[in-house]
Amino acid sequence: MGKQELRSQLTALSFAEKAKLLERLRDRSLALASARVEMVFDYPGDAEWHLQAWYRELLRSIGTCLSTGHPEAVLTLVYSGIDVMGWLAAPPDKEYASEDTFVCWCDKYIVDRIQSVEGHVISGNDLWSARCGFLHTATPVSRRSNAGQAHEIWYRYRGKDGAKDGVNLIANTPLPLLGLDIEKLALAFREGGIAFLQALGGDVEARRIADGRSQHFLRWGLAHVKESTPTISE
Repeated sequence: MGKQELRSQLTALSFAEKAKLLERLRDRSLALASARVEMVFDYPGDAEWHLQAWYRELLRSIGTCLSTGHPEAVLTLVYSGIDVMGWLAAPPDKEYASEDTFVCWCDKYIVDRIQSVEGHVISGNDLWSARCGFLHTATPVSRRSNAGQAHEIWYRYRGKDGAKDGVNLIANTPLPLLGLDIEKLALAFREGGIAFLQALGGDVEARRIADGRSQHFLRWGLAHVKESTPTISE
């Protein structure tokens, strides 16, 4: 099989299919380890701008979770995706993703594209607080919301069975709760991400930084078996 054909097959795989492939490779590697053989990873290269390909796959995963009734998975993908985008957009002296990089990216690319169910502004600070609570504890609660420094978020999801609300039934926070429609958050992330990639196209230095960081993204390829040569001790 040629590299071009392999590249086409990998591009066509869904996220679930790639996950299954990784599991099979892991199981196969464990079995081969005891048989004195090694796995050689073969990555065929990028068919397009790697950052754009990563973003497209992320949006595809978000769409799948939305259409199959998994709102909490959508939140995980969106919040972690914003983490990545903020890191990619950060200046060169910012080595790691942080609160500052997350909030800065939200303020620039998300906040103007959403509002709460009640019609109020949801700030980058509110989203950071919601992100910390959800990714760390699967709740809308964070130190910041408990201290009255950010609004606690409740969520609305419009699935095939109608609208459902996800709320903290024992919420007791200093600031009023704000509702956030998950599908609208996902759409804001889609539109904001597209705007960010377009902005990179017009900024040579920012694209150089983002491209350099994206080189650390996972590459998905195939592993091949290679016979190990036993070491002979004198």
